[in-house]
Amino acid sequence: MTPPILSILIAAHNCGDFLAKTLDSIIASLGKALVRTEIVVVNDASTDATQTIIDDYALRLPQLRHSYVDYRNVGKVRNHAVKLACGDYILMVDGDDQLLPGALQDRLQTLQKYTPDILLSQIIEVRHDVPALQWQPSDPELLPRDEAIERFLIHRDYQAHFIGQFFSRQLLQQHAFPDFICYEDTWLFPLLLMLSEKTLFTRSGFYLYRKHGHSLSTAIDERKITCLIAATQNMDEVLPAQFEHLITCHWLDIANRYHPLLSGTSQGHQVNSRIARVSLVRFLLNRKIRTSYKRKMLAVRKRNR
Repeated sequence: MTPPILSILIAAHNCGDFLAKTLDSIIASLGKALVRTEIVVVNDASTDATQTIIDDYALRLPQLRHSYVDYRNVGKVRNHAVKLACGDYILMVDGDDQLLPGALQDRLQTLQKYTPDILLSQIIEVRHDVPALQWQPSDPELLPRDEAIERFLIHRDYQAHFIGQFFSRQLLQQHAFPDFICYEDTWLFPLLLMLSEKTLFTRSGFYLYRKHGHSLSTAIDERKITCLIAATQNMDEVLPAQFEHLITCHWLDIANRYHPLLSGTSQGHQVNSRIARVSLVRFLLNRKIRTSYKRKMLAVRKRNR
């Protein structure tokens, strides 16, 4: 049997209302390339009809393999799925999202032609009904390492989403996700950008990301803030010093968005100490820093006097 080119990994938790549409969209997106692909579904302690849907599709799709775990931890689920994967490349899909028809068939040709370590593209955010969009392919551009990191840090074109992006299996198998309940991708993404020898980007989006109010990163609490702080701290540790100011913007976002939760806490002290170590004059004179973040910096410094 010919090894698959692509492993599509689906983390599924109580997504019975959406999973069938997700799987149907993957099949339609692959087209004739389905035979060169495997689909690995990991059911993490679902209590709805998720497993029934998985079993039904497994009977009809020889390319589909599945596993049941009781981790209740997205970092552990992703690591488990990566260990099961056999493809040259890995694409992660959430169990309530969809892909555009024909897109993956085209993307597999891109992966085979250019053999990148990472292939990135914009994701399409949807909040209610899934729009009727057509796949419009475009040639990828090669990103030098520093440019790939800079685009990530300023949220230009892509963010720290593993969903909808292609990574070489070898790269992912060598570097595991942390055992986080969320922001596991924010922790690992910058490290892989550092290690990638060939990173490609295309503006042709094919991944429809369903943004909803009960997303892990939407309903914030102390445990999630702990993960976010750890992920942002890891940016400081793995990225070169030249990106300190752009990373500081991420610390400023934490300080501003979650000030009520952080006020008077050790976490709040950690965040404010990290921001305070940056030279205010150099930060304000840095042309790569948007004016909005310069204002946030002044506001945080004033609040912490």
